[in-house]
Amino acid sequence: MAARTPVLRFATWYWGDAIAIDGLLAADAAGAGAWRPQVVDTLARWHRFCPPGFDDALAPGRAILELVRDDRLGSEVAERFGDALDRLPALEGPIPALEPHRPQFRFGFCIDALYHLPSALVLLARFRADGGATRRAFDLCTNGMALLRCETGWAQWYDVARRANNQVAWSRGLGWALLGLLDLLEVTEQDVDFAADRSHIQAIASSVLEALARTQRPSGHWAAVLGAPDCPEETSTAAFYVAGSLHPQAMRLGWRDRRSLEAALQACTEAVSTEGVYRGVSGDVLPSWDPATYRTFVCEPSPWGQGAALRALAAVAAARG
Repeated sequence: MAARTPVLRFATWYWGDAIAIDGLLAADAAGAGAWRPQVVDTLARWHRFCPPGFDDALAPGRAILELVRDDRLGSEVAERFGDALDRLPALEGPIPALEPHRPQFRFGFCIDALYHLPSALVLLARFRADGGATRRAFDLCTNGMALLRCETGWAQWYDVARRANNQVAWSRGLGWALLGLLDLLEVTEQDVDFAADRSHIQAIASSVLEALARTQRPSGHWAAVLGAPDCPEETSTAAFYVAGSLHPQAMRLGWRDRRSLEAALQACTEAVSTEGVYRGVSGDVLPSWDPATYRTFVCEPSPWGQGAALRALAAVAAARG
């Protein structure tokens, strides 16, 4: 799978690209090939040749900041990412508008953002010696998940103009949020100043894991809309669930649902083609107020599919020692 992922050549960043980069780094750490140099080359090429813009806020910030910390990238790459976040207009409190130049995203907050932003903000705080960015990371998660809370789970989209979320509990979105929350716990594990905030995030992550375990189908997959009986399945949620269940922070929470994990892992493994493509992943899902639009979607190879599956398989390798 890792060998198939670099076919996706990144020039500017889009939703979901960060997890493809994170997945390659996870594969490298798991001993499934030397992918770190290729990631470094990709990020250096982006910084050198692609003009700055709002899309830089969607860059794989955690990967960038960790590679800068390890002297694999120059500090100017981290500064570019930080400057991109600084330019974003605020929507509500600590929540930014991630793509203010795109009409469909100008005035809303998408649950996807909870994957790559929180842990990156913490590392950016350390890079800049700015403790306020760590505060923003926790507030982004707690406020964001509160705004997205709906009757059946957590919605894909909150709109500041309507001051409401769209009430669609998008299963893949819960996967994004789950890994983002757990990654935030990981990068702040030694930060005693935020013990109460960490406890709150732990409680939210546990609730997401429980909601996913409760709504898993016999196939090991999930409906694209959480628990919707008439909704077709897509496969990336299974990968997110495996990666989340085996995340060291989930294990510290005492999360142990062996049945759901084994079913998700089998489903995830069966979705990988002989060429290393993770199949059955729902394509780009734009925010909508019509629930019916979430029940009709195309499935296609994607950065988020590849990245989520790589993180899942790397987590399995780590758990097996």
